[in-house]
Amino acid sequence: MGRRVVITGMGTVTPHADDVDRLFAQVAEGVSAVRRITQFDPGSLPAQIAAEVRYAVDGPDQVGPYECASRTMKFVTAAAQRTLADAGLEALDPDDPGRARRAVHLSSGVGSTAMEALGPLTLSVWGSPDSNDKRDLAALRRAIAEHPDVAQPVEDWFCEFAAPALAVQFGADRVSTAASACASGSHSILDAVNMIRLGQADAVLTGGVCTPITRSMMPGFAMLSALSTRNDDPEGASRPFDAGRNGFIMGEGSSLVVLEELESAVARGARIHGEILGVGIATDAYRLTDPEPTGRGMGEAMRRALADARLTGADVDYINAHGTSTKLNDAAETKAVKATFGERAYAIPMSSTKSMFGHLIHAAGITEAIICVKSIQEGVITPTINQHESDPDCDLDYVPNVARRQAVRVAMNNSFGFGGQNVSVVLGAFDGSLS
Repeated sequence: MGRRVVITGMGTVTPHADDVDRLFAQVAEGVSAVRRITQFDPGSLPAQIAAEVRYAVDGPDQVGPYECASRTMKFVTAAAQRTLADAGLEALDPDDPGRARRAVHLSSGVGSTAMEALGPLTLSVWGSPDSNDKRDLAALRRAIAEHPDVAQPVEDWFCEFAAPALAVQFGADRVSTAASACASGSHSILDAVNMIRLGQADAVLTGGVCTPITRSMMPGFAMLSALSTRNDDPEGASRPFDAGRNGFIMGEGSSLVVLEELESAVARGARIHGEILGVGIATDAYRLTDPEPTGRGMGEAMRRALADARLTGADVDYINAHGTSTKLNDAAETKAVKATFGERAYAIPMSSTKSMFGHLIHAAGITEAIICVKSIQEGVITPTINQHESDPDCDLDYVPNVARRQAVRVAMNNSFGFGGQNVSVVLGAFDGSLS
């Protein structure tokens, strides 16, 4: 079977909680974390609600040379701290040869600075849009470096220090990143799994971080008609697969896991939460933002994940849906599940936790993978809340409104991103065998 990959650590800083067990308890209860935006006055925006981290996050102020002042850095380093503690792992010293067997693979999304930090400087360096002067990104970055008052917010925007900071926390000498839009969190799992299977690492700290609830990002997504404008009913705004759905809810946060090669994990006496059984990726590239209507690429990602796991559709007990609460995505995902599982699609519970914590973008897939692991451990399938009106295009079992107690041995997590980037991950309970 080759090198098997298990999960030995999980950590999160997400709208509900900065603790995996408390997060799962909240979503199992069907509690929504969506409220009116507090980070700035959203009164002029069509979408004025989001799932924010509204509590004080206890995390490091500094990691090596990296400051952790921004929301992005605070969230991701705090999540890493919790994940490593859960895994029972500490950072290795710079001269420890074991660093060569550790890696960080992070999906880092949009940082938490506002566009006001970029706008005035861009105009001063580049001039007006109709200027004939030569303008390039390198010149802008040089100019930014000469303006310390705005340099830090710009670096917050680009999130360039998040992955290296985690390498300091973990003691790893290999760092890589993934950016595949809304599929990024699951893509980080896929790449980390392949890294371990290829023998390039024995342990990978992997996951995602995204803090997109900003004055610049919210209007942009609203212009795409992607966000719900149900401002008078924040908790009822995200309603995946419901006939009344009108867009997704922006969320923020960071979630991480430690993936380890099985024999290495067992040798150090690690607690094993679960196993990554299979991963699948497929791209349909239909349009920049719209999914391919038949769900062709989505279905192919699911089939490849099942083939990689050496399982069939009959083995899957639960699907954590991408389930964004947009008209096009939910209908296409439903078609893809039917095409993949046939008649069995109607018997597999499928729910969307985005109905409660919104869309965490780069951190979505990894957070939902953690939910899958907890569902396997607890025998509880989290609900899709705000399921009130049936949609003929969405006619599967979405576990409406109330959690369901049911044994789960194998779960599939779907993540489908802009540009037709589709990733599915199959997770299972660790069976205790080493072969």
